[in-house]
Amino acid sequence: MKALLIASVALIAAANAALAAEIEPVVTPGPFAPPPAFPATVSPGPFSPPPAFPVVKVYDWTGFYLGLNAGGAIGNTDWNSVPDLRTGKSNLSGALAGGTAGYNLQTGEPYVLGLEADLGWSGIKGTAPPASCAPGCEIKVPWLATARLRFGYAFDGIMPYVTGGAAIGGMNANIVGAPLGTQAASNIGWTAGAGVEFVLWGPLRGKVEYLHVDLNGFSCNAQCGGGPISFNFNENIIRAGLNYRFWN
Repeated sequence: MKALLIASVALIAAANAALAAEIEPVVTPGPFAPPPAFPATVSPGPFSPPPAFPVVKVYDWTGFYLGLNAGGAIGNTDWNSVPDLRTGKSNLSGALAGGTAGYNLQTGEPYVLGLEADLGWSGIKGTAPPASCAPGCEIKVPWLATARLRFGYAFDGIMPYVTGGAAIGGMNANIVGAPLGTQAASNIGWTAGAGVEFVLWGPLRGKVEYLHVDLNGFSCNAQCGGGPISFNFNENIIRAGLNYRFWN
């Protein structure tokens, strides 16, 4: 009788395990596999009581992502004209659009450390009025890139963050309407800002971000009436983006 009871218990346990495996197969990830965006829930056996509290799925921000961004910028350039013995400040504005790549590591809930880079087209431009550059010096930033660290605090699928790092941009200047060519340079500066990123659906996330960018300065010579006329660029950017998380 005792042996029959033990055998019955063993048989029920084996059937229970087989049924649970059939309902919720267990997949063991490889050593280089990332964690899922949402950790898998544990399915109770057919004879197990329901949990006192439902299992809450917490979003895991770890993983690579690619994305697109677009927005606008307003800013100014400080200029200094040697031949005119004048200094001044001129406004800059324009639209931006580009691509993004990054990686997040959720080091311990709820803190997230990330690295993000972006590169894109820029329509930021303005005009400076030194007399030696009449009717005016047109200044443009045709492209802009950043490489930044991000520090976030995750509230499940919503993550506000601060960010900062290097900014690289193209800058050029010339006399408006004059056939003297364009003075061009590529400068490295800095950027800092903040934003919020949030899960839209599955691997797709949205974000809204503010960045201040300082590209330092460059000088325009023959293309600005002989010059030298120096310019220093500062921009405030507001943009939105969509990111697609891989390893979901």
